[in-house]
Amino acid sequence: MAHESRRRAVYLVVRHDATNVTKMSNDDKWVTGGRFRGKKITFASTERIEEFRQLASEFMGQVFDFLPGDYVISDESDVLDFTEMGSSDASEIWKRITEVYGVSMADVGSGRLLNIFTEITRRRNLQ
Repeated sequence: MAHESRRRAVYLVVRHDATNVTKMSNDDKWVTGGRFRGKKITFASTERIEEFRQLASEFMGQVFDFLPGDYVISDESDVLDFTEMGSSDASEIWKRITEVYGVSMADVGSGRLLNIFTEITRRRNLQ
């Protein structure tokens, strides 16, 4: 399928045995087994990103060719999170964002997805 040939792995998502994680609060979890035993995991908030759920799904499909469930994003997610490991070149991603949504890095001031979604929404509301 042509659609799947363009998909890339997301390096930030690590699958693990959920039985080895103990929930401590809404955002904190402790790993209770395996290689990371005793380590605390703090997940970034998704409160603001939830406001853009539909746009986020559309954006991740249009820009990265991901299907819902193929990625995890939070309020802290950045376009650099979706580049090759160790790379800081997001020029091709920004080219695609500008082509599809008419938004450039100069318009939002950073690569944070939350800022990009805010600007896309603002522009759509002006039309």
